[in-house]
Amino acid sequence: MKRILRYLLLAVAALPVTACDDFFNTDPDTLINVDEYIGDENEMYRGYLGIITRMQNAGDHAIFLTDTRCNFLETAPNAPVALQDIYAYKPTDGNEYADPSCYYEIVVACNDYLAKMEEYIQKVGAGISEVGAANFPCLISSALRIKVWAYYMLGSIYGEAYWFDDPLEEMKNLDDSSIFTHLTDMRAIVDRCVALLDNGIDLAGEHYAADLDMNLSEWIDPENNDNDRYEYWDYFTPPFLILRAELVSWRGEQADWIWIKDNILQFLYMIYGNNAGYIPHNGPSPITTPDYPDYTNSNNIGEAKKYYACTIPNQHSYYMNFFNEEPAGSVKYMLICGLMYDYDNHQRNRIVQYFCPAYPGDGFYLQPSQYGISQYSETDIRGLTQQQTMYTINGSVAFTKYYYSREGGLSPHYLRTKIFEIEPIIPLFRGHDLHFLLAEAENHLGNWHPAKVLLNNGLENEFPDRGTKPLPDDWDSRYLSWFGTGGGYGNIGIAGMALGNEHPLPVPDGNGLFVDDEGNTYTEQERMKAYDLALADEYLLEYTGEGKAYSYLCKMAERYGDPDIVADRVAPKYSDAMQADVRASIATDGYFIKWNLAGE
Repeated sequence: MKRILRYLLLAVAALPVTACDDFFNTDPDTLINVDEYIGDENEMYRGYLGIITRMQNAGDHAIFLTDTRCNFLETAPNAPVALQDIYAYKPTDGNEYADPSCYYEIVVACNDYLAKMEEYIQKVGAGISEVGAANFPCLISSALRIKVWAYYMLGSIYGEAYWFDDPLEEMKNLDDSSIFTHLTDMRAIVDRCVALLDNGIDLAGEHYAADLDMNLSEWIDPENNDNDRYEYWDYFTPPFLILRAELVSWRGEQADWIWIKDNILQFLYMIYGNNAGYIPHNGPSPITTPDYPDYTNSNNIGEAKKYYACTIPNQHSYYMNFFNEEPAGSVKYMLICGLMYDYDNHQRNRIVQYFCPAYPGDGFYLQPSQYGISQYSETDIRGLTQQQTMYTINGSVAFTKYYYSREGGLSPHYLRTKIFEIEPIIPLFRGHDLHFLLAEAENHLGNWHPAKVLLNNGLENEFPDRGTKPLPDDWDSRYLSWFGTGGGYGNIGIAGMALGNEHPLPVPDGNGLFVDDEGNTYTEQERMKAYDLALADEYLLEYTGEGKAYSYLCKMAERYGDPDIVADRVAPKYSDAMQADVRASIATDGYFIKWNLAGE
């Protein structure tokens, strides 16, 4: 633990802030005096932005660690040896790219912030301003969710974590069970995270929930009705709905799938239905579900303009747009939560350096593999042919999702004149996550038809006559608000939105079994697994280079106790000579990244 705590203690750093415009002028080497923080009301916000800085520092970690081991990327010839070792499935303990310190720094920063906020509210009591009193619970709630996100990342990458609530202002022994709890599998991590989300926290004799949102842009400029200048600040904190849904999808109990379906459907209905005055063709008019929260009241995720999860039907050219927006602040409809950077304020990530063959100096460490390229159809806008996420630069096929645009009929161009100044958004959650989670939930609730339609070509294509006929009885009536007329956005499916190939899936044969296009029969459990694996295959196509695809494979392998789910999708990108070694590594060491926290 001494090895990791040398880095963890840096997490008490906060931001030296003067004017509002300088909030993101980050100097990570500046340590705030523990005895003075938090000393005045403004430091409530400065301390919280210090946590966000730690998130920025961790932003590209999962991409270079996990996407390198997934099916799409391979190392370029001049990649560092440590990165080549990650790619080759060599032991990861001690490898600089595998170090989880960046996530534990976030945990320590959150714990420290919560402790200092408690001290501050005890000191000032009723003396806090009206605005401060209103924002205090939201800041606490937001810090709780960022802490949960950090543990979610630790669990989904490493399969284990040490949970602690202590601010660690001095070195503590990892063996001290009064401080540290070793959570040895993802189930234990999920249970602990969900408990914190559901129960919140007690500070200074008051209870604080974990589902409140802080509108930072409104706080900064309350008299300005147009807060677009600061809008991107509200995207850093993971929202309660998507964070909890993602966590419980790893646990996968019946109650979890019901929760995911009901809450995501209700959230989308509140956007597509009630907000647009939509009256469905079946069900009450309008649909009322008082047991579910009105997520549209949430500052962070409730504004409809932020949350049209697949943008506009049939306008596929808009699909990748939010990747092609830089500098920070130009946010498009698909982003739910993401880490943003501003070169002018000394905020950095390594995305362009690692992926761009034209980057100045040493760089270009990762590139699309031939196997990864081959997984996309000719029409798929995410593939090489359509050049939305890949392009040939300086004679090399490069992964250009984050920094090179072909949108709006423009000729190919970098997002800035100087390549080294491009600091792209790193998405944490986006609209498509809702559809994957909803399809996954429908699948595990035995609703094969909605799961199939969501994954493939969507409601608009499945029900072209929906204007005159109701949905089938086994469909939730809230889906009706998804259609293009009456306020819906016109769902055309996960694969359909990208003009990708439809996944052939088994359907009922009328005799209690399911049958696929080749005549193979499936039981309900076998059908469920087939649908899950189809979702995994589409997930790999959708989330390339976002630090998520590999962990989704791990989730499926955990669910079915089958490491071959990972190996069968990863090994084919390697040379024949390497495939056996990769499979052997997954079979013996497992698919999660190994890192010994207790090591010296």
